[in-house]
Amino acid sequence: MKKYISYVLLLLPVLLLAGSCEKKNKENQHVQETATLTGTYYVGSDAAGKVYEIASGRSETVLIRALADEGNVSDLTVSISFKADPSAVAAYNKAHGTSYVMSPGSAYEFTTPSVMMPRYGRSSTSAKLKISASGLEDGVTYILPVTIDKVTGTDKWAVSETPQVYILFKQAPPRPGSGTKEDPYNLYTVQDLKEMKKLLIAKKVTYFRLEQDIDMAGVEDWEPLNWESPYELGIDFDGNGHTISNFYCDYASYPSFFGVLNGKCYDLTLAHAKVVVADARSGILAGYCGLQDASKGIRGDCERVHIQGELDHTSSSKYGAGGFFGFMGTGSLHACSADVVINSKLNNVGGLFGYCGKVVEVSDCWTSGVITGGQRVGGIGGGTVGDDDPAIPIKISNCYSVAKVHGSFGIGGIGGYFCKATATPKDVDPGNIIENCIAWNEEIRANSSYKEDGSVGNPTPNDKSHYSCGAIIGWTAIRNTLQGCLRHPDMKYNENIFFDYTDAFSLYNQADVSPGSPLVVVAVEGANYNYPYHGKAAPAGKTLSQVAKSLGWSQKVWDFSGDFPTLRPKSDSSEEEEPDPSGQLPDFYENEF
Repeated sequence: MKKYISYVLLLLPVLLLAGSCEKKNKENQHVQETATLTGTYYVGSDAAGKVYEIASGRSETVLIRALADEGNVSDLTVSISFKADPSAVAAYNKAHGTSYVMSPGSAYEFTTPSVMMPRYGRSSTSAKLKISASGLEDGVTYILPVTIDKVTGTDKWAVSETPQVYILFKQAPPRPGSGTKEDPYNLYTVQDLKEMKKLLIAKKVTYFRLEQDIDMAGVEDWEPLNWESPYELGIDFDGNGHTISNFYCDYASYPSFFGVLNGKCYDLTLAHAKVVVADARSGILAGYCGLQDASKGIRGDCERVHIQGELDHTSSSKYGAGGFFGFMGTGSLHACSADVVINSKLNNVGGLFGYCGKVVEVSDCWTSGVITGGQRVGGIGGGTVGDDDPAIPIKISNCYSVAKVHGSFGIGGIGGYFCKATATPKDVDPGNIIENCIAWNEEIRANSSYKEDGSVGNPTPNDKSHYSCGAIIGWTAIRNTLQGCLRHPDMKYNENIFFDYTDAFSLYNQADVSPGSPLVVVAVEGANYNYPYHGKAAPAGKTLSQVAKSLGWSQKVWDFSGDFPTLRPKSDSSEEEEPDPSGQLPDFYENEF
């Protein structure tokens, strides 16, 4: 008897496996069969009967579902898609005594292509329908009938007698707002932008929100919003994902959009912008970002701001020019970009900022274009004037530049001059931090030369007094923190105008640098100024996206799907997560059901 029981126990796993295989075979056979029950469907939404008022430039997301008629469900899981049904408008208006107008195609989009109706279920997953004010006229109520388009997975399906759901919406009247955080001033027109300055209050934050794209072509008298000392006009500017195009400014004091940014700017694009500087340090967004004296409480912060334009700084006698700011005193840049052409004859020129103080952080940003200056020129930042205080660092992380960078001394793909001003790099510890940055610059090239006494002259080919150009930083304190920085393996680089991209002063790999492990440079005979940081060459054959991903850059911030990383837009927190399908029965065999 014991022997028999042991034999059965040995066979039990085999019997269970056989049963499992038989069940899977039955399931596979069932999936391949044609449905024996007809699914009859209609469309439903919690938005039915509600009239949406949508502000110009904004949108709403409506959830819609496919629903099954009572007693009419499919015995297969199917996919259902939706479409607009203009033919149903007339019948709706007749039945309800209304005169609604069919929505224009520009005002709606099915952002979810299809939904899943579970086997024997009566309610599908949710599809997302985006409705906007695009193409709507004032005072008109629009209607969007939505019906079943097609069912995939079975031929046995039908629609109910009245399958449509009706979404009603109209353009909301412009609302000026009151300037508070809960009710910001809403900006719709060029005139609204011009009125902003009158609404700002000293020592108080005034809130603004851009409600649609605005073209400023033809406006040539822009006065920066906060250019007068003591620069206490606080502002919170929400670009709301919109674009201001063709901005132009040549104002005498801090020509730019803000003048001195005292507050926040986010989710904004400036396209085809141009700033012409007569005699000031400046950037396209602001001349100053906050003030260097942090105790005054004037700080500027930018997030998801993108600038494309031109800065002409060639007439100015004040150094400091950048795509965003001429000078960063106290503030931050996060997830921002600048595609700019900057021309300056002076020092401290950068793709994002010309130079900076101490309470500054730049993260997850990129630059492109052409950046030209005198000394201290960088793809991200030109230079620093910070005190020798490592406890208050300037930090640049997870940034890249593909810009052309041209200058005479202290030029670099990321930073130009990162040392205490007028100090010898080996004698100071300024506490600057540059980490996980990538110099993928199209070109880094010396465009002129300085003589031993610092004056511009006609040096001989052996004169290397202007020498200190680097793939990452042109001139750096040897005890800065320089970690994880990479350069293009075939960078087009030349630090001497007498050579045409040869390896006479070649790039070389340098180890990570920290206060406890100072920078080591290759000595060059006759070079008085030689403190470059080149980082390490990235692996050959890799794209910039692959290199950035290898450094651990956040995929929540960056999209690595192309050869070049791009910044993701602000996530739409208003969209709901896909709810679980309801009404689904257990996966019975057909005969068991």
